[in-house]
Amino acid sequence: MWHRSIVCAVSAAFLFFATMASATWAQAPSESTSEKPAALPTILDEPKFVDPAGLMPEKLAAVATADFSGKSLGELVNWLQDQQKLVVILEKSALAEIEVFPTDPVTDRLDNAPIYLLLDRLRFRGLAWYFRDDVLHITSPEAAQQHPVTIPYNLGDLLDAGYDADDLQEVIRGTIALNSWDEVGGEGAVRLLGDVLFVRQTDDVQREIQGLFAALRKHARQTFIYDPPQHSALRAKLAASVSVDYLDTPLEDAVAKLAAASDADIRLDVPSLREIRIRGREPITLKLADRTLETVLQAMFLELNLTWLLQDGVLWITTPERGEDHLKTAVYDVRDLCADSAESEALQDAITSQTDPDAWDEYGGPGALQFARPGTLVVSQHESMHVELIGLLESYRTALLSSKPRDRHALDPNEVITVYYRMHAAMADDLVTVLPKLVQPDGWKSESHPDGQGEILRVASPPELFNREGQLAASAAKGSPAGDATVVVSRAVLVIRQTRAAHEKIAEVIGRVESGDAAAMGGMGGMGGGGFGGMF
Repeated sequence: MWHRSIVCAVSAAFLFFATMASATWAQAPSESTSEKPAALPTILDEPKFVDPAGLMPEKLAAVATADFSGKSLGELVNWLQDQQKLVVILEKSALAEIEVFPTDPVTDRLDNAPIYLLLDRLRFRGLAWYFRDDVLHITSPEAAQQHPVTIPYNLGDLLDAGYDADDLQEVIRGTIALNSWDEVGGEGAVRLLGDVLFVRQTDDVQREIQGLFAALRKHARQTFIYDPPQHSALRAKLAASVSVDYLDTPLEDAVAKLAAASDADIRLDVPSLREIRIRGREPITLKLADRTLETVLQAMFLELNLTWLLQDGVLWITTPERGEDHLKTAVYDVRDLCADSAESEALQDAITSQTDPDAWDEYGGPGALQFARPGTLVVSQHESMHVELIGLLESYRTALLSSKPRDRHALDPNEVITVYYRMHAAMADDLVTVLPKLVQPDGWKSESHPDGQGEILRVASPPELFNREGQLAASAAKGSPAGDATVVVSRAVLVIRQTRAAHEKIAEVIGRVESGDAAAMGGMGGMGGGGFGGMF
């Protein structure tokens, strides 16, 4: 696994830097540039999410306040029936199969929040629900899967806006409930007739699809497709400072104190913790002052090997295994970073190479990244990766704004420039000989072509160290101890003096040699420069 990660990360990283080099050429000063470059699109900050309450039956979106501390499942059902006037069917036979009974405790509460959040939290106790003919069914997850519904979605406005019907279907299957579609043995199905997409799926998946379409119609810098407003408030509190002082404090008490100090709804995922034999009385010792809530959470649960996630309006303390099951999907407006399909593919390569490669499905991970159209990115990932991704995209934007975008086609293709290509040392050895044969053979200075303009030099570059997980550990030039790494990757730089036109072909050849035609075609997408700076 770790060796594969090294190969994939190094390969994708090369394509990214090759593309960045092409952007540098595109931005070089030229007296022939006469037209004013196109302005970068304005990327909005809102909307940050699609509120599930707007996708729910009206009765389930109703706001309520209630405390079910020490209450049973049967008492919760009675409250739904008596206080909220809902028709509720508790599917006792299905629940009995998973050993859940009306007398079982379901301690929970609602604080001026929609009722559906209370129902969704039942999933942490192994329950599920669906809504049919104005009747709420509470049942087992397996039983709920047996009640899919087919919904038609008119995509005419999305198709008019530049989306492709086939791409939209791929985005749905690739970022929402990945294992539930007929293509991989599931029950879900997607079929297109004209401008209408017919989707057969369970209620919860249908709502996510509705959220996706809503986000595609109106999205911003980062727009979660199915995210209650409570999560935005919790994200803000994760970044706020808090102080703690625990000395052998029971876990449940420490969490309660932290929730009070941060004014955040923080709860223990008790069933999951019991599975790994962690009890509420587990002692916690920690003293931190004026640190972010996120930092405190990481420090508190490091030794217990626990993590946190935002789900159903609550910040849950749970197991890493439970966290792996909860991916969030968001739509990102990246029109300022990629203007066409080729540049979009190059941006995708940059993202997967500069985050953990094993986090993405193409390398066997859980996350997925797809473009619904050029400039509109859809990502399914863990909360922490979404945080990392938005930061990475902002760093790209900062670099782009500090550059001087120019019309690449106005530059002189015959101008001779020098470009530095960094790559694996063995690859550089071969390309010194091969490149002049593959790219404009008559354009290189040699005994037979003394007037040739091209020259190529190989220069050693500091090697890179990778740890067992395939992550870049350090650069040897920085004096990092080699004992921390297991693989040393030799690097070299080809210093090539050639015309701009030749460099385009050189970069293409290098990309194809590095990863083959399929990857190279995406990696070289940034060559065109596009109308928005050609960063990728």
